[in-house]
Amino acid sequence: MLEGTDAKVYFVHYTRDIEEARSRGELRTNSFVRLRKLSATRPLMDVIDLGDADRLLRNPLYFGEAARECIRRGVAPTEDGWGGWLGRYQAALSNAVRGILQRREREMIRAQERSRDRSHGR
Repeated sequence: MLEGTDAKVYFVHYTRDIEEARSRGELRTNSFVRLRKLSATRPLMDVIDLGDADRLLRNPLYFGEAARECIRRGVAPTEDGWGGWLGRYQAALSNAVRGILQRREREMIRAQERSRDRSHGR
């Protein structure tokens, strides 16, 4: 059983991919993992262990990438009032998305100002 970042608990069937990851020392308690089903008809799964879940919360590279993916997909992460690790994860992801969107807005305003200045001969 795994708790997702969507605050749902999932039952995941034990597969060869999971067994192989566990034999490599991955998928330990308190690990942040990404599981992706590779086949609708066979129990094939892509297993990525991103390591200690608490350490992940302090990884700006992870949250920058996750935030850009949210923006690309048009998903606005929210802080749903959860406590504990999930609440800290939601806050970090929301902050990363907000930061990217604010930087883009500032860049757009600067570009408009430069364009306006050029058109007025400044």
